[in-house]
Amino acid sequence: MIEHRSFGNARRSSYRYVMAAVVLILTFSFGLSWFAVAPVTPLIMGEFNINRSTASLLISLIALTHLILGVPSSILVSRIGPRKAITAGAVLGSFPVLSFLTMDYSLLLLTRIVLGAGIALIFTAMGPLAMQWFSARELPLFNGLWAASMALGMAVSSFLVVPLSDILGWKLGLSIFGGISVIGGMCWVVFSPNLRTSGKELQKFPIKDTVQVMKSRNTLLIAAADAGPYALLAATAAWLPSFYHEVHGMSLVKAGSLMGILALSGTCSLIATSFLMLWIAHRRIMLIIPGIIVGFAGLGSFLLAGTPLVYLAVAALGATAFMYLPTLLTIPMELPGTDPLKVAVIFGTLMSVGSAATMLSPFIVGFTTDLLDSYVPSLTLFSVLAWSLPIAGFLLPETGPTAKTES
Repeated sequence: MIEHRSFGNARRSSYRYVMAAVVLILTFSFGLSWFAVAPVTPLIMGEFNINRSTASLLISLIALTHLILGVPSSILVSRIGPRKAITAGAVLGSFPVLSFLTMDYSLLLLTRIVLGAGIALIFTAMGPLAMQWFSARELPLFNGLWAASMALGMAVSSFLVVPLSDILGWKLGLSIFGGISVIGGMCWVVFSPNLRTSGKELQKFPIKDTVQVMKSRNTLLIAAADAGPYALLAATAAWLPSFYHEVHGMSLVKAGSLMGILALSGTCSLIATSFLMLWIAHRRIMLIIPGIIVGFAGLGSFLLAGTPLVYLAVAALGATAFMYLPTLLTIPMELPGTDPLKVAVIFGTLMSVGSAATMLSPFIVGFTTDLLDSYVPSLTLFSVLAWSLPIAGFLLPETGPTAKTES
């Protein structure tokens, strides 16, 4: 049975802010490790003598892990409770600390797979916990800060991984980021036992009900909204540094800094959007507007390379590829008849469907570039597919304050 706290008591307890801070630290640490390999991919390719298609597995295997474990993670959350699920996720997500021990490429890939499993567990567990910790007005703010902590981790690693690799080697650089996850996990283990729980428990979510939630129109639209821009983000994060380095002669430090700008602009847009949603009564508009821009920004990120405008394009891509997340993560919590277990299933489906696209996108870019000797065709494809966000946003029902007022 799922661990469950009385919603009223949970929302009155100031300890929820302590635990929320711990979650943000842990999520930040996972962001450090997730895409840290991208700026040093040329170094990894040289060390293990691998081609682009094989190197793309560093990102694609995390997506494959999310594809496989997304929905099962939501079921596991209903069995062991979100607190234990996050504890397990923290342990698994700390495996990149062992990167310095990887003597061959398969061991490095193993650390990436285990990291992906940890992220999957924490992602599906956070929806139910957030609903217990925060009121309807506070949810968009927390969801935005939660996503921002991941983006901030990506930004910091993009700026620091190459300089660290120059000084210590790329293996130790990745291990340092993994060490931050160890610290975040220890904080969770120390503080989480103090979470107050009530005697009330929710019944296990039946498999039949899980499938019904997965197949619902709103769940599929939410997943489709994220799949396009998520695939574009994975493709660009994995290969734009190599594209800038190989095609336009940028240093790895400068190329990595551009990816840092992408993640940093995403972090800033997430924080701004999180607070903005405290006053905006409409939800769908926050999907449609960034969704329209993100495809054009994706095209500009490589078509404008070699010009000063590439900085603007990369910043716009980062902002629009992240700013919809507070809204998208909040909508499942506001749908009619929703509850924490349904939200866990929707989050799991969101992760699985999005990961199906992001598993393929870095591999397709690497494969087609090896085949066609050009990055442009595949990067164009994923820029166009990112327009799934405004299409799904238009088709989703309005939730939040506006919907409640109209009803």
